[in-house]
Amino acid sequence: MEGQLVLEVIAVDVEDAKAAEEGGADRIELVSAMSEGGLTPSYGVMEQVLSQVSIPVYVMIRPHSRSFRYSTVDIHAMTRDVCVASELGAAGIVIGALTGAGEVDLISLQSCMAEAQGLGVTFHRAIDVSTSLTEALKAINTLGNVERVLTSGGKQTAPEAILELKQLQELGQTLNIAVMAGSGVTIEGIQTLVSQTGITEMHMGSGVRHEGSFNYPIDPHLVEEAKQQLLIASQQFMNSSGMSSGPSKGGPMI
Repeated sequence: MEGQLVLEVIAVDVEDAKAAEEGGADRIELVSAMSEGGLTPSYGVMEQVLSQVSIPVYVMIRPHSRSFRYSTVDIHAMTRDVCVASELGAAGIVIGALTGAGEVDLISLQSCMAEAQGLGVTFHRAIDVSTSLTEALKAINTLGNVERVLTSGGKQTAPEAILELKQLQELGQTLNIAVMAGSGVTIEGIQTLVSQTGITEMHMGSGVRHEGSFNYPIDPHLVEEAKQQLLIASQQFMNSSGMSSGPSKGGPMI
């Protein structure tokens, strides 16, 4: 899969979302409760954000932070949340589930995915605590409508997992599923991540906030700087690898 050049920014409210858009982010991941790694935002927050920004918004579908294992009741709630996100105009959802054995829970995800027809789908960092990153990616690909996985390569942060991310990127290209690097991505680190892994979709949270913390709002100037670094790094990578594609838009903290 030929990689898109995408800067995705985590937003927790409408002010965040507007700042991300102002700074030139290509996509927003809308979440609540970042102290718990990111949960499903409320109806009201979804409605506000989706009515006030024009860039694609992907809504987190995660009912609790206890684990990535979900009961039948959890899955029913997640399915309803997918429907709500779709009805409110989300461009996509961010979702994931694992079995007790640490494998992708394809059965539990089926009903959610059925309601996600017409939406973009990102499989979140549940993959990072699966028993095998490569086997998980292959399983995720069988779901059919997952566009990408968000991953830190199984490590705490993406910069710690250069080799793992490069391996996933190569497998993703074979499977025609995108790999997006997330967790610990900084403006200064974008160049290294792109040049050493070939990944050109970056997911940023605290790295584009005042004081580098989720306790503070998004700084649109930092978003702009991150986007510029991604453009430069991606162009350099494509030139060095002989590619000619231009930019296109489109637990752990997830």
